[in-house]
Amino acid sequence: MRKLIVTALIAASVSAPAAAQYRGGYDGGRGRNGGIERQIDQIEQQIDRLRDRRLISGNEAQRLSRQAEQIDRLHDRYRRDGLSQREHAELQQRIQALRHRVQSERQEGRYDRRR
Repeated sequence: MRKLIVTALIAASVSAPAAAQYRGGYDGGRGRNGGIERQIDQIEQQIDRLRDRRLISGNEAQRLSRQAEQIDRLHDRYRRDGLSQREHAELQQRIQALRHRVQSERQEGRYDRRR
């Protein structure tokens, strides 16, 4: 009987940390989640490169970087309790919109330089 109780206690102590680590929600807070962070990082790097090449102004770069930071903060808030499918889709939509704005600013900068 004593061995059975000890075995049950050991099994419970091993499974408790594993259960505590579970992050519910869409993709369990992993996998695609890292993809979102990577996408935001890539956009921020692109903004920096465009500013360094003077294809966009410092003010434009600052504005776009602020928007990337807002998406990053929203992502951090969403993933605290697990990223739902809706939240993931919203973040992807915001990332796509920011990519489009970065591209538009780049094209406008080139257009203005040709005059």
